[in-house]
Amino acid sequence: MPDQAVLKQRPRDFLVREAMVVEHTGPADAQWRYLLLRKSGYTTMEAIRLVAAELALPTADVTYGGLKDEDGITEQLIAVPAAVPLPGLGPEGWRVADRADDWLDLHHHGYGTQPLAIGRLEGNGFRITVRNLAPERAERLAELRKHTMFFLNYYDTQRFGVPGGPKRTHLVGRAMLAGDWDTALRELAALRAPESPQAAQWQGPAEEFFRTLDPRNASFYLAAHASADWNAALRRAVDDSCGPHTTTVELDGLEYRYADRPLAVLATAAELPYAKYTFTDGTAAARTSARPTVVQTTVSLSPAAPDELNPGRSRIDLGFFLPSGSYATAAVRQLLAHEAASTTSAATTSTGTESTATASAATESKAGEVS
Repeated sequence: MPDQAVLKQRPRDFLVREAMVVEHTGPADAQWRYLLLRKSGYTTMEAIRLVAAELALPTADVTYGGLKDEDGITEQLIAVPAAVPLPGLGPEGWRVADRADDWLDLHHHGYGTQPLAIGRLEGNGFRITVRNLAPERAERLAELRKHTMFFLNYYDTQRFGVPGGPKRTHLVGRAMLAGDWDTALRELAALRAPESPQAAQWQGPAEEFFRTLDPRNASFYLAAHASADWNAALRRAVDDSCGPHTTTVELDGLEYRYADRPLAVLATAAELPYAKYTFTDGTAAARTSARPTVVQTTVSLSPAAPDELNPGRSRIDLGFFLPSGSYATAAVRQLLAHEAASTTSAATTSTGTESTATASAATESKAGEVS
């Protein structure tokens, strides 16, 4: 059986908790109520629409600090106006939505004077189960115990489409920026995104459809375009810094370039410019910020254990924290690649053969991830 590591075989294999510090106040002085949103199977934007509909609020009145995909079990803060009644919120929380294996819960978190906003998020903590490992490989990984690693900070594949759907959100954004609204609408309709059915049924001018979206939703597609451009710039930086010591991997139709020594990229390009878009009244506006090319994290690895979902294989749990905007799947993929490359290098060295190849981790995501 191939040593194909599997992520997200079931939702609780991928746990995410957002880290955001908010200042609390008493209910009497509050303009906003903070809620812990726990969900599985819904994107943040889907969840915001469901909460807004349940509370009879405009979606703009439900604020948040970051996006969490539908894969795994994710926890994040949202805010609603403090005066809005929440009749279903009891001591055990409020199950706002429940469909098959997907669910969405709200829990009281506190009161404050400020709404939440994109950009205020400090980062995310992750607890991830990696499955379907050969027992000897799981044991080698477990021996790392607490491993400090540096990884290339690519936007991972889930930035560009929903699980099982085409990874083309960036093409929607590119067409929007070019003013080619018919192409943007056609691409969106084919994405299998939550708003794709409405896009497919739209009868009016294509540009007007995007005006009907929550501006934060429309901005997401522009951001996906910017993310694709940034990934291309990082690929060029890897080539410039690492020369022949690189490996090109295609994932879901998207190209990634990896290097044996990602720290070499820091010497020539510690950061690369990134365009941040807003979409207001049908008009896109951009400002430029900097995104680091390489991120450092410390990964805690559990002892290896038999994989109850894949007989004869092993699993291992990983725990780590990433700054906002970095992708856990990108980190895990490169951790597994580094371990595989180190093992290959040790084996070839023992036979007197020099090896400088970069291994790419064989990983499969049963569902898709989360930033």
